[in-house]
Amino acid sequence: MGLTMMKMASLGFGLSLVAANVACGGGLSGAGADPPASATGSAQVTVNLDLPNVGNPKYDTFFSSVVELEQRVADARAALENAPATLNKAMNLAEATDFETAVKNISGRLKGKVTVTINVGPAGADVNVVAASGVTLSTEEQAMVDAYRKVATDVAAIPIKLEPVVPKSIDIVKQGAVLTVSARSDFTGIKGIITLPSVIGGINKATAAMGEIKTDVPLVIEKSKTMTVALSGAI
Repeated sequence: MGLTMMKMASLGFGLSLVAANVACGGGLSGAGADPPASATGSAQVTVNLDLPNVGNPKYDTFFSSVVELEQRVADARAALENAPATLNKAMNLAEATDFETAVKNISGRLKGKVTVTINVGPAGADVNVVAASGVTLSTEEQAMVDAYRKVATDVAAIPIKLEPVVPKSIDIVKQGAVLTVSARSDFTGIKGIITLPSVIGGINKATAAMGEIKTDVPLVIEKSKTMTVALSGAI
């Protein structure tokens, strides 16, 4: 099957409230910035919205739910952005390239030597990359196959993983409105002076972050689908 290359627009992700730390030697200079491709092709991104922990389960559970959704989006985004570095590392290419170029390069090395099937189900993506009949893969080619399988598995699973995010974000916004009202009676006296401002500020941050998710997630999903098509047809 020939390689179908699709023009993929650069996504300007918002997530302006997310400060992501990349635990691979690099850092993100600002929210919404693209994490750099690491030498290993992988990065651990930790979302930090700087939300309060106030010791009240009603509010702490709310803030935890916000962070969980943001982390899910950040993980998906990292999988997309690190895909070229993962493929390049397997090919022993030091220079950075975009996704289309990385796929084209690895296709040239593996085309005709392996077959690829990608099946997506409720539990995620099942990617099978096997040597073609009569072909014995070298150690270097097997490394490329392993990288290809990892990238395809991570990318193809993104729509399933992100499917519930937007509905949950809408529900969280509604919860935030209710909590903003109840907080004024839940935190009184000294807590009204010390804790209430951070709770209200945290709810405002959370609401803004959830609003951005409604715009960002469809873009992440669409990009993952485009990349999955390219991967499934490359070799």
